[in-house]
Amino acid sequence: MSNVEFQGVTETIQALEKKLGTNKTKTVTRKAINVGAEKVEKNLQTDMIVFKDKGYTIDEVVRKNATYKNYRAEAEIGWNGPHERYRIIHLNEWGYTRDGKQITPRGFGVITKSLKKSEPIYLDAVATEVKKSL
Repeated sequence: MSNVEFQGVTETIQALEKKLGTNKTKTVTRKAINVGAEKVEKNLQTDMIVFKDKGYTIDEVVRKNATYKNYRAEAEIGWNGPHERYRIIHLNEWGYTRDGKQITPRGFGVITKSLKKSEPIYLDAVATEVKKSL
């Protein structure tokens, strides 16, 4: 996801800390982010079907559980696996130049579109999870 701060996030976290305490808020926040990130990961894998030849690009999508870094909770989605597809993801997403000619692969822009489409799903999942924990 992008590094955009959604309006009211800081205020919501401060209100949760007042109500639940810092440690409980961190636990709730991490759990909510993990649930949302899992939905984004599944959406991304579904949308990446255009890359399917042997399926390595889809199979190597990984998600790290949420952690706190610099007072912010965040989860990461990336590529890791024995076929090292992370090396070509950037080329597939943004294209490349060969002999002065711009090449746009068949999966051009799929990841960006998928993440943009997943944003409301992620936010809804996080909000639902936070409400469950209250």
